[in-house]
Amino acid sequence: MIKAAVFDMDGLMFDTERVGRDAWNQVGEALGFGNLDAVNERCLGCNKEHCREIFREFFGEALTLDRVLELAAPIQQAWYQEHGMPCKKGLHELLRYLRDTGRKIAMATSSDRSIAERNLEMAGLRCYFDQLVCGDMVRRSKPDPDIYLTAARLLEVKPEECIGLEDSRNGILSVHAAGMTGLLVPDLIQPDAQMIEAADAVLPDLGAVIGWLENYN
Repeated sequence: MIKAAVFDMDGLMFDTERVGRDAWNQVGEALGFGNLDAVNERCLGCNKEHCREIFREFFGEALTLDRVLELAAPIQQAWYQEHGMPCKKGLHELLRYLRDTGRKIAMATSSDRSIAERNLEMAGLRCYFDQLVCGDMVRRSKPDPDIYLTAARLLEVKPEECIGLEDSRNGILSVHAAGMTGLLVPDLIQPDAQMIEAADAVLPDLGAVIGWLENYN
């Protein structure tokens, strides 16, 4: 029986990965490093410390994650101020369905808690979440299962009683390693064989999760 749902945030709930990617590319071009898509893709789903390691692999000390984040932040903030927090298709409907059917809800995001709280408040969705587990709260980054196991523990349910909702490779591998039922809703990266194997289902949008749950045995 599915008693809880644990959501990733960026790229799954909110269309923030595109905003972040575009901001990173603006920074990369301005600093003379060009397009940063390759490093951005590697960083999807990872916490800051893991992302710092990825930047060192790509650039040594010539360009750091912290420098990119510093310069990209005002670009992203200006976008959100103009357009609001972009919610992914079916998010509101799924959250209402989970609440109405008595299931617990948590977030497991590699972003810092301050960012998670800001995004939820901007979208008016904070009230749905029983627990937030963020990248600055766990030692090991996705694809390690630490963040999803922590979410299950805080929700006081077994991992096998949860669905984990993800859009990235690191994320769905983390869900699978935690022993949760993994539902993959692709965003920027289309699923490869490894992602499909790790997922229990690949769905077109968050609204489709409702039908999947109603048919779950």
